Amino acid sequence: MKTVIIGGIAAGLSAASQIRRQSPDSRVIVLEKSGDVSYAACGMPYNLFFKDKPVEKLYALPLETIRAERGIDFRVRQEVTGIDPARKVVSITDLTRGSHYTEEYDFLVYATGNRAIRLSLPGFDAGDVFCFKTLDDTRNTKKFIYENAPARAVLIGAGYTNLEVADVFSNMRIKPVIIEKAATILPAFSPEAREKVLDKIREKGIELLTGVDVEAKEGRVIRTSAGSFDADLVVVAVGTRPNSELFAASGGVLGVAGAVQVDRYLRTNFEDIFSGGDCAEHYVRQLGKNSYFPLGPVANKQGRLIGNNIVNPEEMKPFYGIDQSAVFKFFELTVATTGLNERQLQALGTDFVKVTVDAPTRGEYPGGGTIRIVLFCEKGTGLLLGAQMVGDDVVAKRLDVIATGLYKNMTVFELAELDLSYAPPYSPVWDPILVAANLAVKKV
Repeated sequence: MKTVIIGGIAAGLSAASQIRRQSPDSRVIVLEKSGDVSYAACGMPYNLFFKDKPVEKLYALPLETIRAERGIDFRVRQEVTGIDPARKVVSITDLTRGSHYTEEYDFLVYATGNRAIRLSLPGFDAGDVFCFKTLDDTRNTKKFIYENAPARAVLIGAGYTNLEVADVFSNMRIKPVIIEKAATILPAFSPEAREKVLDKIREKGIELLTGVDVEAKEGRVIRTSAGSFDADLVVVAVGTRPNSELFAASGGVLGVAGAVQVDRYLRTNFEDIFSGGDCAEHYVRQLGKNSYFPLGPVANKQGRLIGNNIVNPEEMKPFYGIDQSAVFKFFELTVATTGLNERQLQALGTDFVKVTVDAPTRGEYPGGGTIRIVLFCEKGTGLLLGAQMVGDDVVAKRLDVIATGLYKNMTVFELAELDLSYAPPYSPVWDPILVAANLAVKKV
């Protein structure tokens, strides 16, 4: 059995590793367009702190280990230029040698990821404009910072990435200005959670402008509908798009957000072609349908499942789905979400209860903080629907408790009865989760 995998980052390498693990005699070829192997993309902004730490430290595995120990024919700088599903052949350009060749396959995995949306406005093709999507983006940004010592940055877009970048730049003594086209930041978060982030932005003295259109870049000046801003460098983080054009050009069917349409087994409309990761759709359990939620853990899970289903075609397993769990750091705050958000619940017409609590994260012990929990449950049944948390101590692991509850279809009545651990260095007697759950019980 021969499997060709297009894309060697999260989903691609996970699929390759799973195939080789379950079927050691199988031949697996991974074709990666860049010169890098699978890496932890979420760590890219933080690598900027360390001048002498190479970005290759973000690799999941060295290339030599992938090839020698896992037995994967992993080829870098190989661009797939065509797919012929009828003949089961891919056309490839070796970007190093400039040569062209083809590979036949029994199974094909399309795992090309996504790419940053770049501004096509005048001036935004300059060398001091950066994105954070690939390791080359990080290399270029890092090189520019340490060679030019910028003092002021304009960050276009106020999503997770640029909020993390604002944190990093502030700690590197680069003053950030954030410009957002939408009327507010973090639109998927409830106002009560968003308020904590806005408070932190004001506390840190970061200039934030919302409802602003960017018009052009002229030298060091960014022209917008709210005036002009000087910038020593610019970071654009206004979203991503699936790299699905090659698949579509081969007659493949696209779905949500232009991502590759897949079924629950991650099969495409072509026999023996699977797709997963940031180029493909993602099944959301609570919605009961596919959506697009590109994050590393999802890509790795889908890749592993694809590998399993290729090796076991008669006993395929469905992708269980996701609950939209995500977290990011913003200065001292941890900002996290899981399950359905308020906008989704309203769009679905769900009769839900929302409670908000502010609680200490520890007992009588130094070093604690506060946490705000916004909890959603179904009116009447108390079924857990989602939660958002913002705080300056242990937040992410508390959110994981709610994520576990969603997975098991728990109610707030059951959540309130959980036997959570207690000691003053870790929690008050009444953990904030239990406080929120008990308040929801009263309102259900």
